[in-house]
Amino acid sequence: METNRLIIRNFSDDDFQDFSALICDKMKSKYSVYDEQFPTDDESIKGLFSFFKDSEEFFGIELKSPKKIVGFVSLNYIDEHTRNLGYCIHTEYQGRGYASEVVMEIMKYAHKILNVHKLVSGTAVENEPSVKLLLKSGFSIVDKCKGSFVDDEQGNPIIFTGCSFEYMF
Repeated sequence: METNRLIIRNFSDDDFQDFSALICDKMKSKYSVYDEQFPTDDESIKGLFSFFKDSEEFFGIELKSPKKIVGFVSLNYIDEHTRNLGYCIHTEYQGRGYASEVVMEIMKYAHKILNVHKLVSGTAVENEPSVKLLLKSGFSIVDKCKGSFVDDEQGNPIIFTGCSFEYMF
């Protein structure tokens, strides 16, 4: 898949350095406490990369110029006609419209190639850029609930309000 500035493709062995930097950056993000945790030690990142590379549900987001992986997008299987949309852009490349380009292109792919009828997604209310992107892309908020994926330094859960989104084709 391609947009004007990006190539959305399966990961290859050559992407490991960029992928490793992306995952470490993701876990340093102020929004990481509102999401499933990714490991950041070298051995675990190698395993995660192998999983992403071998999966048909995860795609690298590559800049056309210079050629560099700056993010990933996922379409995780829920059922024959439903996928869960996820995405991540390295913080150095955020605010340039790359996520919008990717989401619009992956939505076309999901509908036209995978014959998906519904996309779902979720993010924390606190992740305002992601909430805005999903709403701008035509998703609707279908639920809000409290959740926690991470404990604070004292071992108390960091509670947040999560939004569930849905897009019907």
